[in-house]
Amino acid sequence: MGKKGDLLRAQKAQTRTYTFTAAQLEEHDRQVRMMTLKRKQDELKAYARDVLDKDFEERQKLLTGDATDVTLNVFSMLISISCKVLVEQFGWKPIWKHSTMRNRLARFVVAVQQETEQLVNDELLDIRSYAKQAYDITGVAFEPGDDE
Repeated sequence: MGKKGDLLRAQKAQTRTYTFTAAQLEEHDRQVRMMTLKRKQDELKAYARDVLDKDFEERQKLLTGDATDVTLNVFSMLISISCKVLVEQFGWKPIWKHSTMRNRLARFVVAVQQETEQLVNDELLDIRSYAKQAYDITGVAFEPGDDE
């Protein structure tokens, strides 16, 4: 051979050639897939952990801070729970974009908001007497027990 043949032999000597059986190739592919799957699972766990940690921090921020912010957040949560129950379990119609004050849920929200503002803004009103008055009118009383 000439110069090309010697060059080809030199290049072939520098490269390595491996011979695998079909079973070895399948095992190698399986290991690569398992490693990739494990890596993706770890990445997903880390992502989920980060998202859950951030969500927990945001929830904690809602319940920490000055008393006014916490009170407003708790009242917002309570009215949201009430509205959700009224719509889902009692068949009240939800408030849509173009709803009017004829909507019972809209009237309920406004009434609760006004009653809450009246309760919070009246410095002479005792919360215990208000709770007793509400019990006399509605027959419903919420009192913390030992199991709560």
